[in-house]
Amino acid sequence: MTLRRLPRAFSPLLLTLLTAQFGTSHAAERDGVRDEIARQDLALIQDQLAQIQRIVDRLEGRIGEFDPHSTRVFLDVPRLRHDLEAVAEGIDDVLAPPRLPPRQPAPLAGDYLRELR
Repeated sequence: MTLRRLPRAFSPLLLTLLTAQFGTSHAAERDGVRDEIARQDLALIQDQLAQIQRIVDRLEGRIGEFDPHSTRVFLDVPRLRHDLEAVAEGIDDVLAPPRLPPRQPAPLAGDYLRELR
């Protein structure tokens, strides 16, 4: 192997090492950006769910105005509210996961001396 061919022989190894080194740091940074974008999207969905809740409130106020003889389909408002609340709670859990309670350490015996009999 000549000195001139030495860089070509090591180029696949060098490329692999550089990719492994910089690829992991870039991947971590990219995941952080993705996580922030996902959090922003979920916050946007929360705002849209709040708007939907207001629309459901308006619809619920007008349900009494519909004639039961001429209306075949009614909106099941309680079921819709339950589903919207379940989605909102799920998003809340993702955006602000509950903190673990502090660990309670196990009590120590404290008596380490033993009498010989």
